[in-house]
Amino acid sequence: MAREVYVPFLSTNQVFDGSRPQVPAAAPLGPVSEYGRQKARTEIKLHAMMAAGAPVGILRLAKIVAPGMALLRQWQEALAAGQPVYAFRDMVMAPTPVGIAAAGITALLAERCSGIWQLSGPQNISDAQIAAYIARRLDADRSLVRPVAAASAGMPEGSTPDHTTLDSSALRARFGIAVPAPWPTVDGVLALSETALQTR
Repeated sequence: MAREVYVPFLSTNQVFDGSRPQVPAAAPLGPVSEYGRQKARTEIKLHAMMAAGAPVGILRLAKIVAPGMALLRQWQEALAAGQPVYAFRDMVMAPTPVGIAAAGITALLAERCSGIWQLSGPQNISDAQIAAYIARRLDADRSLVRPVAAASAGMPEGSTPDHTTLDSSALRARFGIAVPAPWPTVDGVLALSETALQTR
């Protein structure tokens, strides 16, 4: 920034407490997790720098997913082999395909957009719902999916917000960038691993 190079800072939905869906960009920060607190502290400093004219913008993202995502691939392999999977019933995500996240970053870079921008999927789904969906796609025994509480795995504070969605209307209005519904996004993540399973 000191050299007038535009910087898009990637932040997170975790700067909020997860108590409301589709959080507006201007909503007060209220992080619960340590990760969220660190991002929020950085946002506050950058906001002051933006107000002084620094070439920086903030892009808040929720869960970014890509084809072959390790956790879902492991669930696919286990279910295809008739083995149980233990998926959190109280951990949710609003998945965003990595390509769409990259498009958002590229758009901000191209126009050196200041301010706070947000991008997430439009709806939350739980880990347990995703595991059950994989079982249906594989025609596996659905009783192999064992929903459990995140606390049973010792997950840290802030791991189970009720909501992870962000109001992404500004990116949609300015650049036409929007995240599809969660299940088509999940389909895209699963396709690569399913192809690998079928060729074994």
